[in-house]
Amino acid sequence: MVQARRAKAQPARVIIPLAVAAALLVGGSFAAVKFWPSSTTAGPQAESSTVSTETQAPSTAESSPSPSATAESASAAAQKAFEACQAKVAAADEVIKEGKTGVEHWAEHVQAQKDYYADKGTVEEMKARFKKTRLKGPGDLDRYNDALSAYKELEGSCGKVKGAESVVAAGLVKCEKRSNAQKPLMSATAAGMKDWRNHLKFMQSNAQHRAGSPSQAATTWEKQYEAAPENIKAFKKATDDFKAPDC
Repeated sequence: MVQARRAKAQPARVIIPLAVAAALLVGGSFAAVKFWPSSTTAGPQAESSTVSTETQAPSTAESSPSPSATAESASAAAQKAFEACQAKVAAADEVIKEGKTGVEHWAEHVQAQKDYYADKGTVEEMKARFKKTRLKGPGDLDRYNDALSAYKELEGSCGKVKGAESVVAAGLVKCEKRSNAQKPLMSATAAGMKDWRNHLKFMQSNAQHRAGSPSQAATTWEKQYEAAPENIKAFKKATDDFKAPDC
């Protein structure tokens, strides 16, 4: 009875270890399948991720401007140059205008002396004309100098500009003609205003008794009076000869 019981217990001892080994073998295979990288799962996913990243990345290529954009840029630059040209010409017109006022006052001052010498007025009338023009002199110089400074600060030019539209190109031609015509008149204006400035300085010095004796002051004035007609006439001639289109 005792031996029979032992014979029945032996198979059970063998089966249990085999079952445990089988379970471990199956579990290990499952883990291997689960965690071992597979080309059928990881491959396509990685490729898809790469393609997505490349698709979403912004392009760094620079595109060339179109011909129409280039033409618009050139046209805008031409318009800007034209406006600068107009400003320069307008500033020159202002210089001429203020200079004209000053030179005319100077001419009137000289004419007062000339009329007195020609017995066309009394000494009192001559002095009254002297005073009238002398009082206007400082304002003449201030306005002329301000206009001249404003003109010199501008850098506009009226030459041809590449890419200018027909209207702008035609405007530049007109402005260039006016600019060229202004030059001799501005030069004549500057000479006349220089004479007027020198005489105003002399009168101020004379009033402060710093122009020498009365005879010395009279001699200085006579020299200025005799030299004055040259630049006054040149200014009047330049004014009469000035012909230019509007800008």
